Amino acid sequence: MARKPLPNRRAGYRQKLSIGGQKFHLGTGEYPDGTLGEIFIDASRTGMFVRAMLHAFAISVSRGLQYGVPLEDYVESFKEFHFQPCGEVKGDSRIPEADSILDLVFRELELTYIKKEMPAQPVSEETESN
Repeated sequence: MARKPLPNRRAGYRQKLSIGGQKFHLGTGEYPDGTLGEIFIDASRTGMFVRAMLHAFAISVSRGLQYGVPLEDYVESFKEFHFQPCGEVKGDSRIPEADSILDLVFRELELTYIKKEMPAQPVSEETESN
């Protein structure tokens, strides 16, 4: 199967999330029809190894999506994947807890792109700290 490249200018979103106190950003890139074509995962306050592995993982998932791997396959593989950090989620009112960063990412992508629920409402820093 041939790769379906994304257009140079594309829609998507960037979301700040926190799980078990670990902050990170999830970003997406979409095709003109609104389907997911790429993801970005950027963790703050982590070692270079962890940041590099998350970046490489996101590139791998993005390439798979562009070559036709269904998002549902990724969700099935990585939802409920367990490792630290885990626990309470901040930044997405639809997901109160997650088993890992990957669990949170793929739950979020499932809700937004498969179930097509409305994205989480932004949470102010003030509200988030309460």
